[in-house]
Amino acid sequence: MWTANKKSLEIKEQLSLDILFHENVDSQMAIMMEKHLKSMDEMVKQATFVSKENAKKIMMKQVGEDAFEILDGVNPLPTSIHVNLTADYVNPDSAAKFAKSIMKGNEHIVAEVAYNEAQFLEIGKVFKNFELIMLFLSGTLLLVATLLIYNTIRLAVFSKRFLLRTMQLVGAKSSFIRRPFLYRSIYQGFISGMLAITALVALWYLFIHLNPTIIVNLSTNSALLQKELMEFGIIASGILFIGVLISFGSTYFALNKYIWIKSEKLY
Repeated sequence: MWTANKKSLEIKEQLSLDILFHENVDSQMAIMMEKHLKSMDEMVKQATFVSKENAKKIMMKQVGEDAFEILDGVNPLPTSIHVNLTADYVNPDSAAKFAKSIMKGNEHIVAEVAYNEAQFLEIGKVFKNFELIMLFLSGTLLLVATLLIYNTIRLAVFSKRFLLRTMQLVGAKSSFIRRPFLYRSIYQGFISGMLAITALVALWYLFIHLNPTIIVNLSTNSALLQKELMEFGIIASGILFIGVLISFGSTYFALNKYIWIKSEKLY
């Protein structure tokens, strides 16, 4: 699910805006704005300067050379900057604010900030529904896993109910009775968490080898690699914590039931 979420963020960041400049604007001014946009790393994922000549080459690849022959060699395409926003800002409101901030004070060089508002609106709805579905599935799987673990531990404790009662009869305190079971539950929870992390690493290894571009991005971008490792560390720590917590909590409540149960209900 973590991988699916990462992929959804990548898809959102493929939506783009184009800053279109007036015909008489010097390319150096556009390049200066490109550098400024690249410094806005919280909001801007990528900013790419596109000269009139490059814009023509891109268009010719898309529609063919015949489209420009009827223009007698004239290139009507403007100098532009192709901008991809970070996933958190891929929504209609943020796109509109970004466009407004670019236009403000730059009307003499910027003709228009062009983007497909309908696409921004649609992708926002799609991924909002996707996040709700993923949250529901995660919650359901966690609940099912917790119930399975609890019932398994309860059966294990049930098989030792007479041992628990014998320990009580010889004067053992409830804390003393619980201790070995709780220690074992922590150990089992830790082992379960490590197995889950190992499975996660295996899936991630498979995923990145099916997507070679991820390997290239990570190997050439140390900041991205550090971010990925930090996120994985947080997730791994969370898995270990939840594994130990579920195992410990299930054991504790199962023990309470059979420590305080009446003798006639043991049979």
